[in-house]
Amino acid sequence: MKRLSAAVIAVAATAALVGCGSSSSGPTSATSGAGTTTAGQLPVVTGAVGKAPKVTLPSATPGPYSATVLKAGTGATVAKGDLLVANYLGETWRDGKVFDQSYQRGAPVSFPIGVGQVIPGWDEGLVGKKVGSRVLLVLPPDKGYGSSGNAQAGIRPDDTLVFVVDVVGSYGAKSAADGAKVAPVAGLPTVASGSDGKPVITMPKGVPAPTKLVVQPLLLGSGPAVKKGQTLIAQYVGAIYGSGKQFDASWDRGQPATFPIGVGRVIPGWDKALVGQKAGSRVLLVIPPADGYGSGGNPQAGIGGKDTLVFVVDVLGAT
Repeated sequence: MKRLSAAVIAVAATAALVGCGSSSSGPTSATSGAGTTTAGQLPVVTGAVGKAPKVTLPSATPGPYSATVLKAGTGATVAKGDLLVANYLGETWRDGKVFDQSYQRGAPVSFPIGVGQVIPGWDEGLVGKKVGSRVLLVLPPDKGYGSSGNAQAGIRPDDTLVFVVDVVGSYGAKSAADGAKVAPVAGLPTVASGSDGKPVITMPKGVPAPTKLVVQPLLLGSGPAVKKGQTLIAQYVGAIYGSGKQFDASWDRGQPATFPIGVGRVIPGWDKALVGQKAGSRVLLVIPPADGYGSGGNPQAGIGGKDTLVFVVDVLGAT
């Protein structure tokens, strides 16, 4: 599981920071559930969306909670329970100290939004925004880390926090590939869609397992191609060739998976097969042991050292 930045995860005493055109928030007003921030009280944010912003704090005392769209995106609307992918910078209003940011780490973070797994101000401020937006969050303590603060991050119990969040993507439990259909290839496992959209794999009868990696597109997407080193967002089902026994599925967890691709963080078959695939594609992978878990298998998942694996992977996006 991908670790979440402690700058935004729900308050915990043992949390650790693990490294969330131009836009600006000039003298404007922002309406929030806590009231209205009047002109001149908001920080000024400069810099291009997708790049680390510069935040200039006003000399005024912090106003109430606010969530201001600095640049409106045109993508999907973030829904409660979605897997949100975002870049962010966070600093304390008191001294302007940056206590965490994703930009320097070179990859966005991802986490469920609106369901209590991040600090309250993120849940309240980001649900309903559109992908591609840059959002300025001003969070008093009750919307951040509460009366405990976060000593490890240098956040005091009375600190108001300022976040600039670039909403990179948002994916629901039933997000799936939407590319053009490709004619099936004889002798390979076949794939149908269940009522919930989850792929259903049927193994071929009397056909021995391939000895080399098979990469067969089922749907061809039209989005950007996945590049080595990017963070891939995907739905998938994994089963053992022959028996058809499922050993893993993101669909069953109700959330797409995210992971670095092409850099040795997943099994070799995934790294070899998924770099270069386009967003919106559904890909059938048949992976012999050498490109899977090797001769040791994965006993915890019920995978033996001689098992060939079958995956159906929906490439939702990459950042």
